[in-house]
Amino acid sequence: MEFKELGKSGIKISVVGLGTWQWGSREWGWGRNYGKKEVLEAFQKALEADINFIDTAEIYGRGKSEQLIGEAIKGHRDELVIATKVSPWNLTSGRLFRSADRSAHRLGVDVIDLYQIHLPNPIFPIRNTMKIMRKLVQLGKVRTVGVSNFNLAKMKVSQEALSPLELASNQVQYNLLDRNIEDELLPYAQSSNVTIIAYSPLAHSLLTGRYTPETKPTSLVQAANPRFSSRNLTRINSMQQVLASIAKAHNKTPAQVALNWLISKPNVVAIPGSKRPEHVADSAGAVDWRLTESEIERLELAASELKFDRLSGIPNLLRAILHL
Repeated sequence: MEFKELGKSGIKISVVGLGTWQWGSREWGWGRNYGKKEVLEAFQKALEADINFIDTAEIYGRGKSEQLIGEAIKGHRDELVIATKVSPWNLTSGRLFRSADRSAHRLGVDVIDLYQIHLPNPIFPIRNTMKIMRKLVQLGKVRTVGVSNFNLAKMKVSQEALSPLELASNQVQYNLLDRNIEDELLPYAQSSNVTIIAYSPLAHSLLTGRYTPETKPTSLVQAANPRFSSRNLTRINSMQQVLASIAKAHNKTPAQVALNWLISKPNVVAIPGSKRPEHVADSAGAVDWRLTESEIERLELAASELKFDRLSGIPNLLRAILHL
């Protein structure tokens, strides 16, 4: 496994982490397509692969994700870096302290390694929220602070408000198909030593090659995404062919190629969602090798040429709702 420093915190995290949005979340098919057995096996596979970074949030499964992690990490706490997120409606002083305490209790930890604001909330000034976060660090309840889904302007305000502490990270959607952060946010984060934690690094598994017009997802999250319509799954076929070709050249999978593209960037780590051990094993295979410059150019060109139809996903969504 490869490791990178989390911001300037001195904490080393695996470049491929364990994303746990799916743990306990009905919108992903919890209780229908998978359950506790599968996710606990996924955690064990992560340990075997030396993955030490686990990301969750109080909202995932309404706390169920944190509870499952708390059960899984017993006996392994010192080996792991645990990150969770506070919901945007819990950013007042009293609520934020309670959220931190409740998350720590569900996780079974004395201190949260990385505590992140899940989304900015314009009702609550970020300067006030960061003062509370600073207090949580001073009290020893939190080791380091991050944000999630913050644009460049909001991230800069957060950095200033958190001072003299350093902002460790910004968790944002980033993958071959979603590259908006490359314009301003990513270069600034690199120059400021802020770690970018890439969520949905496989575009909700769209980059795995698993789905075709004939094989569609049944989870509500994926089906609600118009990219999974028959029309768009046909359009992405050219991109999937490039991924498959490069994967074959390295004896890797398309998912491993897509993840390697991300983690090759100096301050980026990826947290693919993993609800089964085979998903974790696949993700772990993204490390300890590198794409060539020409392969990176091929991937980025293929991704830039994709044009999705944003209005063609309604039938998928209706079908997924009927399966809930």
